[in-house]
Amino acid sequence: MPNTFTKATSSKVTDVWGGALARMTGQDDIWLGIPIGHQTVNAHFGTTTSAPDTTYSPASTADDLLGVIWTPCSTIKVTKCKIIYGEGGTTNITHRLCLMRYDIDVDGDLTNGIEMGATASLLDSDDYSHVRSTSLTINGDNTVTTDQVLIGMIMCNTSVNIAVTAKCIIEYTMNI
Repeated sequence: MPNTFTKATSSKVTDVWGGALARMTGQDDIWLGIPIGHQTVNAHFGTTTSAPDTTYSPASTADDLLGVIWTPCSTIKVTKCKIIYGEGGTTNITHRLCLMRYDIDVDGDLTNGIEMGATASLLDSDDYSHVRSTSLTINGDNTVTTDQVLIGMIMCNTSVNIAVTAKCIIEYTMNI
């Protein structure tokens, strides 16, 4: 009798990115991209507390943008997102967190931004001696193509301490 094999149609994958945000003085009430690696300045995505900007044009800041974007090599579906963060300092801070998906063109301009991971607001969530985290609710439009990017974002609402580190963790499926 011949052997029969069943080919898997999808596989769950986890990816993590993050690190220390650049100097935080004056960075309160601004949506900041969670860096993939070392950043000398922060990538800003607006000041509206309800959600980050839906477009971004790098102009002279392509290096800042490249330092915060994550993109797949094939189409994926995001199933989960968790953002972990911590601050050093002496003030309890309210944080806002979200996961954004953008279309990206050949010049690096971002358009059609949507919240894939709905904005979460955590009141006095960091007492500067704990690592905190939250899982974001993923919306129904959870597909990311190779012409799109993901950016995990954090906003230190109303005040900010001198140092902030954040990580974005996503779980996704892809066709294999």
